[in-house]
Amino acid sequence: MDDDHSILQKPLSQLIADQLKKKIWNKEIEFGERLLESDLAESFDVSRSTIREALKILEIEELVISKARKGTYVATFTEKDLDEIIELRTLIETTAFSKALPKLESCHFNTLEEITKEMKIKAQAEDWKALFDLDVEFHRYVVDLCDNSRIIKIYDSLQVQIRTFLMHLDQYYSSFHSFYEEHQALLEALKTKDSSVVKEKVKNHIVYVEEKILGRKEVEDDKVIPNQK
Repeated sequence: MDDDHSILQKPLSQLIADQLKKKIWNKEIEFGERLLESDLAESFDVSRSTIREALKILEIEELVISKARKGTYVATFTEKDLDEIIELRTLIETTAFSKALPKLESCHFNTLEEITKEMKIKAQAEDWKALFDLDVEFHRYVVDLCDNSRIIKIYDSLQVQIRTFLMHLDQYYSSFHSFYEEHQALLEALKTKDSSVVKEKVKNHIVYVEEKILGRKEVEDDKVIPNQK
């Protein structure tokens, strides 16, 4: 009911921006694809000005780019882009998860348990899209408990980009179940209430993604270098 109310409160341009995001995440719209205002206006049965506003929202979130005299395109992510997102995500989440520890109570752990249980179900169903949505839900839930509004705001601005590149992880993970197991292990780390344990687990979780996407591995001095093959 609350979700329905929230949707009703959103302006039409935001609702359309959200729909376009889902289409990109579902690979119905590809990276680099041109977005034509006229086609989108017809597809959504709205004015071109509304589409223009929706695209501006996505441009602010860096999901689309507007090229002078060429039009609007879905952004593409270079290796450098992914590296920067992963680096920023690591900095934010290790801090936020650590700051959230004193706030975590049984009710919060129950919610995280429910998310991981749902992950197990979706892993068995081999549903990557649902797993990545739950990944975002899990991490966002903990970050929201860090009691630092500026960290939360920065994380909000990064969320769309995190979710966007997660959609391509299905080609790197060895199994659906391993994705679920990583989050179960992260939950167990949170239950220790030990900041050093949690920071290390969050870092390893995100660096694992970096290794899979960028073909890198950690070395003893904590630097990340290209794999030598």
